[in-house]
Amino acid sequence: MRLRVHHPLFAGFLGVIGLLVALTVLLIGSGLRTELNGIFQRDLERQLNLARTVLETSGTPDLDSVARLITARTNNRVTIIDEQGVVLGESFLDPAQVGEVENHLDRPEVREALGGDRTAFAQRTSATVGLPLLYGAHIAELDGRRLVLRMAAPLTDLERAIDNVQRTVAVTGLLTLLITLLGVYALSRAFTRPLVALVDRAGRLAQGDFQSKVPSSRVAELQDLAVAFNRLTDELQARLSELARERDEMQTLIDCMAEGVIALTDDARLMRINRAARSLLELGDIPVFAPVGTVIRDAELRAALEHSVAEENQSSEIRIGGRNVLLASRALDQGGAVTTLLDITELRRLEQVRRDFVANASHELKTPLTSIRGFAETLVEDDPPEDLRRTFLASIRANTLRLQRLVDDLLDLSRLESGGWAAAEEEVRLDEVVVEAWDVTSAGTDAVRNFSTSGRATVMGDREGLVHIFRNLLENAVRHTEEGGRIDVVIDVSPSDGLARIDVSDDGEGIPARSLPRIFERFYRADSSRARDFGGTGLGLAIVKHLVGAMGGQIEARSELGHGTTISFTVPLALTVSSVTVSERNRVAEEGEFG
Repeated sequence: MRLRVHHPLFAGFLGVIGLLVALTVLLIGSGLRTELNGIFQRDLERQLNLARTVLETSGTPDLDSVARLITARTNNRVTIIDEQGVVLGESFLDPAQVGEVENHLDRPEVREALGGDRTAFAQRTSATVGLPLLYGAHIAELDGRRLVLRMAAPLTDLERAIDNVQRTVAVTGLLTLLITLLGVYALSRAFTRPLVALVDRAGRLAQGDFQSKVPSSRVAELQDLAVAFNRLTDELQARLSELARERDEMQTLIDCMAEGVIALTDDARLMRINRAARSLLELGDIPVFAPVGTVIRDAELRAALEHSVAEENQSSEIRIGGRNVLLASRALDQGGAVTTLLDITELRRLEQVRRDFVANASHELKTPLTSIRGFAETLVEDDPPEDLRRTFLASIRANTLRLQRLVDDLLDLSRLESGGWAAAEEEVRLDEVVVEAWDVTSAGTDAVRNFSTSGRATVMGDREGLVHIFRNLLENAVRHTEEGGRIDVVIDVSPSDGLARIDVSDDGEGIPARSLPRIFERFYRADSSRARDFGGTGLGLAIVKHLVGAMGGQIEARSELGHGTTISFTVPLALTVSSVTVSERNRVAEEGEFG
C-alpha cells in the first residue's frame, strides 16, 4: 500500500500530541493526588490532635463513647486500640460488636505509631466497612496507659475530585489535540505540497514532458530543490535534443551509405540497420532489439551475424538471394558488433565480363592471325600453283578484313562506352534506312532470305548510327536463319509516347532462355561455333545497345529456342509523324521483299 508523504507526517504529529496529552493527564492526576493526599493527611493530623485532646481530657473509662463523640465532631471513623492491638472503642460499630473485632496490632499505621512519637498514615480499603480509607494513628495517654488513637477518613471524595480533574484535563486535552491536529494537517499538506508537485513533475519528466515546471515554495530548502530540479530539466532537455540531433544525423549518414550497416547488441539483437541493408535483405520495418534469428532468413548470414558478437573481427564473402555480398564485422568495446554488407554482384559480373572479354578477344585475334601466318609462310617458303596461291591470298585478305572489322568494332565500342561518340540530331526516315541496311547486308551473302519491312516513321536521331544498328541486327538475323528463312522489320509509331518502335524478327534457331539476358554483352554468343563460322565478332549487339541508348531509346530481346528471335528498340519521333494504314503497310511490305 502506497502512502502519501503527509500521511506519516500527520501520524507522527498525532502520536506526539496524543502522547503529550496522555502524559499531561497522568502527570496532573498523579500530582493532584499527591497534593490532595498531603492536604488530607495534614487535615487528618489536626483532627487526630483534637481527638487526642478530647480523649485525654474525657476522664471516662467508656472509650467506645469517646470514639463516638469524636466521630460526631469530625465525621471520621475513630478506633481506640491498646498496646496489645485490642480494640477498645470503635465509632462505626455497635458496642456489643467491639469485643468481636480482630486484633489490630498488624495494622501498619498501628505498628508505626507504637514505634514512634509521630503520626503514622496508611491507605487501604477497610475490611470492616468496605471503603477506601486514609488511616492516621497517634499515641494518646489515659490514666497512665498508652493507647493508639486511630482516625480513618474516607477517600471517595478525594478520588472523585481527582477523577473530575483528570476528566476535565482529558477533555481539554482532546479538544486541544483536535484543534492542533487540524493545524498540523494543514501544515503537513502545505509542507508536502511542493514534494507532491516534485513527484508529479518527475513522473511527467519520465514520460518526456519537459515543459511544466516545479512551483516555487516558501520553504527555503524546498525552493532550492525546485530551482535545482527545474535547472536539471532544462539541461536534460538540451542534452536530449542534442543527442536526438546527433542520432538523426548519424542515422541519416548511415542511410546515405551505399554499404549496408547492421549494429548488434552483445546478445545478437538488432540495434540499428540502415536503408541499404534493409533493401539488400528485403526487410520491412523491424522492431527495435529484435533477435537476429527472427529477422534474418538467410541461414549463412544469420550464422555470420550471431558469430560476429563473439569474435573480434571477421570478413567473408557470402551469397544472399543470388547476390554476392562482402561481409565485414567488427566487435565493439562495450559489447556487440557492427557488420557492413557490400553488394559486389556487379563487380563480380564485371570481372567475369573482363575475363570473358580478354579470352574472347584473344581467341578472335588468334584465329585470323593464325590463318594469315600459315598462308603467308606457305606462300613464302613454297611456290604453290597460281590457283592455290590465289586461294591463299583470298583467305589472307578475308582474315585481314575480319581483323580490321574486329578492331573497328572494338574502337567503336570503346568510343561509345567512353562517351567519345555523340549522336547527331537529324530527321531520319526509318523505312529508307532499313532498305539501305538490307541492301548492304544481302549483298554480302549468297543465301536467299525472305525479307519484308512494314511501317513508316520519321525519327530524330543519327542516320549513320541507325544504319549501323540495322546492319548489325540484320546480319545477326541472316547469320542465325537458314536459307529460305524469313526476316521482318516492323515500324510502329506511338504519338502519345513520342517514340517509334522497331521490331526486327526472324524465324531462325532462336536463343536459349539462359543466354537471353547476356546477349548484349561484349563477345557473348549463344552459339559460338555457328557465329564463328559466319564470322561474327560478338560485339554487334553490344554496339547496338550503346547506339540506341545514345539516341534516347531502349532495346530488348525476345526469343524462344527453335522459333526465332525478335529484337525491339525505340527511337524518339521527329516533330511530324505520318501514320500508316493497314493497306499502306501491306504495300510497303510487298515492295520491301528482296528475296
